[in-house]
Amino acid sequence: MKKHLLLCCVAASLVVSAPMAFADGVSASSPTTNPAPPAAAHYTDARYDSPTAVIKTLALAIKSGNGTSICQCLTIQGRAGQAAVAAFANISSASETFTKTAVAKLGTPPSGMAHAFGSIKAGMDRLLALLPKAIVTIHGTAAQVTFPPSATGHGQTIFVRQSSHGWQVDGARLLHLNQTGMAATAVQRRAAQLNSLAAALTQTTGDINSGKIKTWTSLEKDMELHILEAQAAMESSQQAQAATPVMTASPPAK
Repeated sequence: MKKHLLLCCVAASLVVSAPMAFADGVSASSPTTNPAPPAAAHYTDARYDSPTAVIKTLALAIKSGNGTSICQCLTIQGRAGQAAVAAFANISSASETFTKTAVAKLGTPPSGMAHAFGSIKAGMDRLLALLPKAIVTIHGTAAQVTFPPSATGHGQTIFVRQSSHGWQVDGARLLHLNQTGMAATAVQRRAAQLNSLAAALTQTTGDINSGKIKTWTSLEKDMELHILEAQAAMESSQQAQAATPVMTASPPAK
């Protein structure tokens, strides 16, 4: 068993949030003005009334593991993309439930694991602290929110779009699904991987609640088992989909 597997696992499961804290980089010489949209639209739900409002809403949803709110904050085209957003929300929710349950039942995590449990929330707190200083550039129904450089890196940009629902974060860019040549099957595979890891987290959470897990050491072993089971199930499914038929149907007799 690898040392600190739990640390790696939790960090991997929560890395879905990382694009929020480490979005597409831009130089510090971004526009210094905040041009208003041609016709400022106002929405009844203040959570989506502006580019900065929806980013704040998304950051808070990630911190709390609110999967429904995460989905409402993101916009993306295509069934594969929507599946990836749903998986992003799923693993965020599963991770938060897992973390809360583990700490409540087992106490403070060992020092080697503590960083993984708090890293994403810390990242969202840094983003929220910088949000009032961000530069908002609006071009019609699209906007860019550029953050000032911080101690953790150079300025970052989050892309936002306007719809009838209000402002929503561009899910394809946030989750890095907009690379040229990225096939729908690759997006679906990424979604499946996130859902698989979320299932492993949920299983371990159940084992904590049932009393099967009583120590952080046993939690790590239990997590490893569920991750290996999930990986094996995914590999088996992919092999079954890729397998060619042994026999093909004969053409009908003429």
